[in-house]
Amino acid sequence: GFLAIGLAACRAKSEQTGDAATLIGAGWTAYRLSEFQNAILAFESARTRAERGSDDWAMASYGLATTWDLRRPGENTTLATDLYKEILAAAPDSPMIPWTELALARQQHLVPVGQEPDYDAVNQAYQHILEKFPGHLAAKEAFLYLQSIQLAQLDPQTSRAAETKLLEFANREKKEFLSPAWSLLAVAYQTLNDQEKRLQAEKNSFETTEVDPSDPYIEFAWAYWNLATIAEFEVGDFDLARKYYNLLLEKYPTDIRVYGCKQALKRMDALEAKIRAEEEGP
Repeated sequence: GFLAIGLAACRAKSEQTGDAATLIGAGWTAYRLSEFQNAILAFESARTRAERGSDDWAMASYGLATTWDLRRPGENTTLATDLYKEILAAAPDSPMIPWTELALARQQHLVPVGQEPDYDAVNQAYQHILEKFPGHLAAKEAFLYLQSIQLAQLDPQTSRAAETKLLEFANREKKEFLSPAWSLLAVAYQTLNDQEKRLQAEKNSFETTEVDPSDPYIEFAWAYWNLATIAEFEVGDFDLARKYYNLLLEKYPTDIRVYGCKQALKRMDALEAKIRAEEEGP
């Protein structure tokens, strides 16, 4: 038992070979597969091999911090914060600085359940990234987080303001973060009770989703269900609803929503048949 675990751990450590860049790549691969212990070993080994303050060292440190920050279970956000701050101090000119500042801002934003974020501090942190790194991907992500804070209020006035900014963003950007921008617009339209625009925003979000072919967990069953139910119940577009119900049935025949899809198709057929009968008369 314990001996086998110990030997496995020693073997895992001994397998961390290669230069820092190779180990960093291995760390991110393990992270994406939720193999967090392997990710930690790879990032730690990369930090050891790289010169402190170098770009490789900063990237390895960022990977290690992210793993401790976001892994579930077993997270250690305090250690992650220390690692992020170490990057800022030891590698101030590294390309990882914008992402590191964004990670620290996210830590202020995503507090444990039962706690309330200091929204003034969170907004300032995101705004700082926008101003310090204009055009950077981290700044674009910070912009979306700022809009999400406004939309979370579920207030028509703040939702309308966020809609304007998000539409400008979506029209300006070619690729990066288009899907989450449209997803946030769908939230805005839900608050504004504009279901047709909400449906279009959800479609745009789905169609611009960037798919990682190496991710073994990617699936779209929920997206098909979401689009189908909005089309059926909120907009009354039965043709579009049928399209997504049938896609779910075709692509995910064992999904828990299959029965609901079949019932929905029968329900729409029955309702349309009833309407036709009433229109044709006796």
